[in-house]
Amino acid sequence: MRNKLMTIGSAMLLGISSAQAAVTVEEAEKLKSVLTPFGAERGGNADGTIPEWTGGLTEAPAGFQSGDWMPNPFADEKPLFTITASNYEQYIDKLTPSQIDAFKRYPDQIKMNVYPTHRTAAAPDWVQENTYNNAINASLNDAGTGANNACGGIPFPITNNGNEMILNHNSRWKGSSLHMQYTAFQSYMHNPATTLAGESNTLWQWHYYDQNSDCSDGQLFSFFVTYNYPARRKGEMILVNDYIDAAATPREAWQYIPGQRRVRRAPTVAYDTPDSSIFTYDDAFLYNGSPDRYDWKVLGKKEIYIPYSGYDLASAYGKGEMKMEEAIASDPKNLWRWELHRVWVVEATLKEGERHIYAKRTFYLDEDTWNIALTEKYDGKGELWRYTWANVYQAYDPAIQGSFARPIMAFDIDSGQFLWAYVDTHPLAGVEPKEKEFFTPQGIRKQARR
Repeated sequence: MRNKLMTIGSAMLLGISSAQAAVTVEEAEKLKSVLTPFGAERGGNADGTIPEWTGGLTEAPAGFQSGDWMPNPFADEKPLFTITASNYEQYIDKLTPSQIDAFKRYPDQIKMNVYPTHRTAAAPDWVQENTYNNAINASLNDAGTGANNACGGIPFPITNNGNEMILNHNSRWKGSSLHMQYTAFQSYMHNPATTLAGESNTLWQWHYYDQNSDCSDGQLFSFFVTYNYPARRKGEMILVNDYIDAAATPREAWQYIPGQRRVRRAPTVAYDTPDSSIFTYDDAFLYNGSPDRYDWKVLGKKEIYIPYSGYDLASAYGKGEMKMEEAIASDPKNLWRWELHRVWVVEATLKEGERHIYAKRTFYLDEDTWNIALTEKYDGKGELWRYTWANVYQAYDPAIQGSFARPIMAFDIDSGQFLWAYVDTHPLAGVEPKEKEFFTPQGIRKQARR
């Protein structure tokens, strides 16, 4: 697939109030030298604790078969050190407010095992080529809510603009068509009882990464989920169609309720509508949907410890190596793996006149993949209210070849509740794409009759 080319004029960087221009060819050439194909710094840091990017993790370990659980390629490594409540101040310049809060609030339960850093991000050649084309062709629209002339790659690999960065996250590379089966657990920090919160079966298809498309229809992805648990939602289906400009072409969502045996529009499957007791719909995957309710500001790039390369964590429950009762914040099986990475820090502040339960949010985007690794959410009084940590890892399965941020662990400070979500019960699987008619109300009805 090749993006539709456009005439390249001068590339002045404009403010969000007007269309953000593409970069020059000369600037884009940096994606082949000093920057990675996705726009990260190719070189390591000064003290060598962050290595140079050398192409990422592209080969599976010997004996791996596509569709299996992905073995940990770093299984022989031991932690360099462990950060706890007793020593976190030694590392405070590389910690975020949510991590510091966790050490203070739960001194006996939170710890961070820090491992050597691996820069595993990789993508097929055609995704890298499209990302290069996007760099010189794509522009941010006047409202700051969508990308013009972007297709099949990261829209804005070279940017210092908050709106563009969140659109990069929303359009990040994670394969073209995926089948996912996962569950969720919930509990409270001071209550050992862990309960099942949900089970889902999901097909996620990225039309934006269809190699036969020029993206002229504006579709980003379709997300088709069937709920198996809780019992009150068993058999319920939700279909979401998102677009490259989610404000100009709002999310389309439909819901099938087995008891009603009908498909209906679901306009509330967006923004701050609750998806669980401590999760909103736009909390999913740490952020999704239209960015139109917030002003987005880049606070800079920082080196911090984020969950990374947790292959053991991603597969432990599905392989039977971790029980639901062991999925607690204190990490009794030492499955959370933390590495030092460079992240973009982006702050979202609720616009005047707009409504959302979060007045401010801070996002920490992994520079190599554009996945959000951590997010912090503040209430109307400016107090830290909730935060979420996600395990970023590269899927080297040739049927996927994308980067993911799962499972996640979310905290609610007021209630003391935490939630594990996107805990895979089966390996992620690359599947053959469905026809677009599958992702329609008629498609839901056909599935419901089966």
